[in-house]
Amino acid sequence: MRLMLTVILLALLSTACGGELPVREPPSEEPPPLTYLSLGDSLAVGVGASDPDELGYTPLYRDRLAEATGREVELVNLGVSGETSSSMIGESGDSQLDQAVRVLRESPEAVVTLSIGGNDLLRVRNAPDAARREALDRFGWNLNYILRTLRRASESPPEIVVLTLYNPAPGTITDPWTGRMNETIRAVAGRHGASVARADRAFEGRERQYTHFGERPDIHPTDAGYRALADELLKSTDVEQYSGL
Repeated sequence: MRLMLTVILLALLSTACGGELPVREPPSEEPPPLTYLSLGDSLAVGVGASDPDELGYTPLYRDRLAEATGREVELVNLGVSGETSSSMIGESGDSQLDQAVRVLRESPEAVVTLSIGGNDLLRVRNAPDAARREALDRFGWNLNYILRTLRRASESPPEIVVLTLYNPAPGTITDPWTGRMNETIRAVAGRHGASVARADRAFEGRERQYTHFGERPDIHPTDAGYRALADELLKSTDVEQYSGL
């Protein structure tokens, strides 16, 4: 009798619950913030922009990256005006590259942009060809070391996007040397699986609009130039792998 009552009660309970136990939906989790590490020279700093903190390519790219991925993006900008590939490596233990390695160890899933090489070329702009060739060789070695170090900084290698150099004064002696520098950038970046953002193509034919060089001897980008650089960087970034949607 007792057994029969138990069976009847269970049957009634099952009917009242619709025959199925309620299923709990797992709580939705927001993806963690994405770290964006900006490295390099005065272009990473935003020199030439009317408001470097908002209108340089670094903050503009951060905002574009956040919109494209649907994630919060935390910016770490280690750029230094006047930085060369040699000074970026440094020997003090606290160089820009040393600091970058520490950031990447804490943020293995990161996006890195790199603007370097312009000051290497400027240092030898009035030097004989032999000195320029030596500077180009040294830059290639340094860039190889920088990219290798960044890739090995964390267990999961970061995505790295390297900017090529634009030429603010086309039709001058700077043409062939800027071209050779960009060939080196593309070759070394490809060796390390880094993407290349073609600043040279973006600025071609728009040098007076995209730089201050037409109005004064200043090779840095205008606000329009920085917008173009941010666009090129985003086009060269695999945003799908970071999407939080």
